[in-house]
Amino acid sequence: MKYTDTQLKQALAKMLPETYAWYVNPQFPSQATLRVRTTGYEVLDTELLHLCWLVEETLMPSKRLDYVGELMDNQGLDLWQRYHATWQQRVQALCKVKGIVIS
Repeated sequence: MKYTDTQLKQALAKMLPETYAWYVNPQFPSQATLRVRTTGYEVLDTELLHLCWLVEETLMPSKRLDYVGELMDNQGLDLWQRYHATWQQRVQALCKVKGIVIS
């Protein structure tokens, strides 16, 4: 299934520590963003891969194998391509392993 970047960012926010939050501006709900709670700064697209890494680091060893399997099987990546997975591919695989529903 194809997901929008907004849906994937929202799912990523569910897996991150409380330092990060999904923020919806009541005046402009279509411009929702992932933000750092303490500063209010918006998370840049260039930082999303790092945030995926933060979530990957929380996986137990057995779940890491499931995650790699998700990247390789369901995202269509081979053994070497998985190192170059996009943040979108990583979020989808992380959601499957962690049981997060992408809405």
